Amino acid sequence: MHTDPAITSRTNHVFVDFENVHEVDHSVIGSKTTTVTILLGPKDTKLDVGLVEKLLAHAASVQLVRLTSSGKNALDFTLAYYVGRAAITDPEGYFHIISRDAGFDPLIQHLRSRHIRAHRHPDFSSLSFSCAPKMAEHVPPPPSDDMTKVLEHLRKNTTNRPKRKTTLTSHLLGHLGKNSTEAAVGKLIAELIQAGHLSIGDKGTVSYSL
Repeated sequence: MHTDPAITSRTNHVFVDFENVHEVDHSVIGSKTTTVTILLGPKDTKLDVGLVEKLLAHAASVQLVRLTSSGKNALDFTLAYYVGRAAITDPEGYFHIISRDAGFDPLIQHLRSRHIRAHRHPDFSSLSFSCAPKMAEHVPPPPSDDMTKVLEHLRKNTTNRPKRKTTLTSHLLGHLGKNSTEAAVGKLIAELIQAGHLSIGDKGTVSYSL
């Protein structure tokens, strides 16, 4: 877990999909200006003793939510509820979902469209309190000519957008012409992700927020 001192004055709200990610970074619990909510499914009946001790020592900033009945996406819906409730209470905070489930990405995109600083991390090793997109206090650089061209193209092409990163790369190579390279397209895709226009799932699936 990496921390940017410039933004730690805001509260970082961490939500753990424990059905999906069982390894919890103990150092996050009790960190200054950090709350942790761990959501457990009905089959999650065992917790590491060290984790329990850390939770008890910082009970004021942690919350355990355990579902008593199972159902398709039941924990996902519950997690979304707690994120939404926290966003209402602290609209200026940063919201981190720890899960390998790319199904949360549309939720992340929707939250960002509502100017809520949200990010999904597949595990705690990729959690960075500097990665949540800055909204009102951050003015992004103007888009490059290629980005502008690609955004216009994708916005018009609503019914046939590439669904995977590999096909998106090939698609953009063809659209930008012979002077473009795969490396340049890769950089452009990274810029689109950073700007919040795209997100790439764990299996290379592409979600759009144009």
